[in-house]
Amino acid sequence: GTLVDFAKQHQLSRETLLNNLRKLGMPRAEFNTSIEHLSMGQQKKIELARSLATPAALYIWDEPLNYLDTYNQDQLVAAIKHYQPTMLFVEHDEHFIEQVATKIIRLQP
Repeated sequence: GTLVDFAKQHQLSRETLLNNLRKLGMPRAEFNTSIEHLSMGQQKKIELARSLATPAALYIWDEPLNYLDTYNQDQLVAAIKHYQPTMLFVEHDEHFIEQVATKIIRLQP
């Protein structure tokens, strides 16, 4: 469906969802495109924007950089720095980790 339908389905503010998508670099021209016709990177942005628009005490993200190019990765870093959510994430990209993590837990085999 559309982003408007997606916002309604997930009980999100349409404006907050669209603002988050703009901060993550999604062009406004894509806002009226059916989600299933968007690229995997754009679909990933929608899920990240949804997560940021959903109030939570703790966000848990598994490899949030999947399908995002370096420009969009930088936009995600900026959004995380802006919102400063409490989050636990699994990620392999050292640059991302250095930019947003305040504590690092490394699991060794």
